[in-house]
Amino acid sequence: MRLVVTWFVLWGWCAVPTTVLAQTNSIVLEEILVKVNGEIITKTQLEERQVQFLRDQRTQGTLDENTSDADLERLLSEATPQMIVDAIDELLVVQHGKEMGVQLDEDRFSGIVENIKEQNDIESDEEFDEILAAEGMTMEDLQRAMERQFIMSSVQQIEIINKITMTDTEAREYYEDHPLEYRIPSRITLREILIAAPTEAATDTVASTALEQRARDALARIAAGEAFAAVAAEVSDAPSKANGGLIGPLSDEDLAPAVLALLEGLAPGEVSEPIRTTLGYQMFQLESATPASRRPFDEVRDDIANRAFNERRTVEYAAFMRQLHADAIIEWKNDMLREAYEAQLSAIRAAQPVGL
Repeated sequence: MRLVVTWFVLWGWCAVPTTVLAQTNSIVLEEILVKVNGEIITKTQLEERQVQFLRDQRTQGTLDENTSDADLERLLSEATPQMIVDAIDELLVVQHGKEMGVQLDEDRFSGIVENIKEQNDIESDEEFDEILAAEGMTMEDLQRAMERQFIMSSVQQIEIINKITMTDTEAREYYEDHPLEYRIPSRITLREILIAAPTEAATDTVASTALEQRARDALARIAAGEAFAAVAAEVSDAPSKANGGLIGPLSDEDLAPAVLALLEGLAPGEVSEPIRTTLGYQMFQLESATPASRRPFDEVRDDIANRAFNERRTVEYAAFMRQLHADAIIEWKNDMLREAYEAQLSAIRAAQPVGL
């Protein structure tokens, strides 16, 4: 907790106004960070998010026993503006859900608890309470968390997901507008002969001419009737000589444009002219080639629907949240916190696709 408090000092949040919250047998001073439509988000609630963030970082291996205090402060400094955005967004969605009358009734909550117990082989209520206590939770805490998640999920289902549709015509248009998305690359199998160039041949005209002549001699032997594989096994400097120069099958995406251009127009069995490359002189024999194609529309219809659904959900959710923000009354209790929030929200919106 010391590091969390240090981070608050770093951001100057020690001056956040406080409110007195009365409890049964005590009085707790709680710092209010922001009010959203009259409901508060407190320093304690933000600290809980920070603690969970650090736990997640440790689980992911980002943090360990060697992580310095400075690194922890840096991580929190970078992550906390997004936590504030998330906290306000979640509160706005929950408020909207409650206005719609969405709630988690006792029967549904009991069903969730029983499902959790079954999945985790928990045999009694007492054991379940002990596990919750070990996580620093009570049954009431769990119910509040489950209700929050239930309301958020229900609101998204009602306000966003249920409004997203896609016709076959729209799916077909998507398919036609994204010709490369479902492309099947061509498959090419070939044989090669490489007459490797030593370093000095790059500038030595005589050496380069000798290399080209060796390549021409190999081509002449093939033209005279010798098998390409036999000549490759004898004269090629490429590792593939052990297999008669055979390479592939390869995708057209795996081949250099110059090689693709050289193979263009060749029929299986035909041999290219030698070309100068950075390696030396190379020639190829086309063994087989399957042209590029596209997966049939009927085969990718469901995938298109899923992609379009996710894109539209992003659009609809962004528009929905913008409206909630526009209608909300947000009262900040600290200018530094407000600035961090507004900067993060602006960055999120700037990163969204055009039109969101």
